[in-house]
Amino acid sequence: MIRRHDFNSEWWGGEVGIVADDTLFRLPPDERDRELAAWDWVEARGALDPARCVRAARAGFVHVDTQVRFRIGLGRIASTPSVERLEVVSTDNEPFEIPAGALADFEHERFSALPGVTMERLNERYRAWSAALLAADPAHALEIRADGEVQGWFLGRRGERGLELTLAMLHREARITGHHLYTRALLAYAERGARVGSAAFSVTNSAVLNIYAALGARFLEPEGCWLWTPVEGDAR
Repeated sequence: MIRRHDFNSEWWGGEVGIVADDTLFRLPPDERDRELAAWDWVEARGALDPARCVRAARAGFVHVDTQVRFRIGLGRIASTPSVERLEVVSTDNEPFEIPAGALADFEHERFSALPGVTMERLNERYRAWSAALLAADPAHALEIRADGEVQGWFLGRRGERGLELTLAMLHREARITGHHLYTRALLAYAERGARVGSAAFSVTNSAVLNIYAALGARFLEPEGCWLWTPVEGDAR
């Protein structure tokens, strides 16, 4: 019912699980607690419906985020002179890394609800995730520059349903807006032959919502995210 989440376990330095079967929520409390006791913390994700919300809450899971999925036609995005001036490189043509301390802080992050987590630790997760994406699909790992200075990154990957617009990040000292970063990256993907992109983001991130709305995204079904952590004082 719970499987190991390898990436989060490596980042956290412990055993982190993710719910694979909602039967967990229907177990008797003692049996469910035994399942959960093996983990430092556990995430659950799924359709955001009232029944699931109630079952998750009764099982000790706290709703921490709602992710909104979308699809966007890349060929319909219009450019502007200010966007055209931005330079784009991909790591398969010009290898790059994302330096420690270069990322702007992530304010809309569900894992900020974890006990004791810091912004530094959250940024470490994004750096590790970025490194994995750079290695997995270098052709769709983009660095955006203005006048030779790095402004941010947009990391995508080819999936079964097309291009996944996985991760966009501004540099801590960026002089461009997020709208410019997203627009230039999506235009670059279109230039490379991608027709449709898709991804998900936190509904709390109104800036990203407005960017994708302005670019013509079609929003799809939301997904709920819940976290379980041990009650303070529990024996582990």
